[in-house]
Amino acid sequence: MAFLKYFTVTLFVFFASLPAHAENLKLTPGLWQGIYKNNFEYNVLEIKENGEHRLIIANIASAFHRNKSIAFNDNDIKCNRINCTIKLISPNKEHLQFTLILSRYLDNSFEVLEIYSNADDDFVMSKTYRLEKQERQSTVHTFIDKYRSRIDELAAIEKSGLYGFWVGLLNLDGNQKLVSIEFHPNKESYFTYFASGTNDIISTTFMPQDIQEIDNVLKITTSNPLFANKLIIHKDNRELKGYMYSNHKGTTLQTGSFKLYRFERPE
Repeated sequence: MAFLKYFTVTLFVFFASLPAHAENLKLTPGLWQGIYKNNFEYNVLEIKENGEHRLIIANIASAFHRNKSIAFNDNDIKCNRINCTIKLISPNKEHLQFTLILSRYLDNSFEVLEIYSNADDDFVMSKTYRLEKQERQSTVHTFIDKYRSRIDELAAIEKSGLYGFWVGLLNLDGNQKLVSIEFHPNKESYFTYFASGTNDIISTTFMPQDIQEIDNVLKITTSNPLFANKLIIHKDNRELKGYMYSNHKGTTLQTGSFKLYRFERPE
């Protein structure tokens, strides 16, 4: 009986401490971004003070040459204490509308449920991903800034074997990050990592003599003393799969797996 009395009092104190009228969730002006890895998509949500917002769906494998921008305004957003719902017109002809349901995750992130429906409001498909706050420009913008002036040159790299420009995702500590590889036949090649949140770009290089091939597996030693100084890549003309290791003085600091697709300029 004493335990029941203590439990009842504890519950009363807990609920009494809650706000009488919890405020609704708000989408404040800012930029959020996240990756839906199943479709190799980068999603960027822009909320602006002037009420003219947009969702950008950027295709990673095309080096962001295939992007869709969907505009919406304050009237399309409905929030309650738990989540915010955004009604959008789908950019795909086979779908007429889709809904984003954003729930708060930690302080500066959202868990997103994206639901597609047809003209009869019947469920078609759904997907989930996380959007994280970006303080400056999006990683998509950073990537385009880096390669905009060189995209013709990169598209023209010899495409025999592994040579070419590859873009994809690095699974780093359970999180998907954007990476690229410039694989040149007779000069310096680059493995480049785009850090989300900070817009930092980390590159490491290697020369043809740094590549050792054993049973269709490439073992590469790169120049960066701290990041991705060991790469293991399985040969495949359609996609690039492998692992990176960051070693320093015999200690493995970080590992990751990656999957990339060769860039082909869209027709």
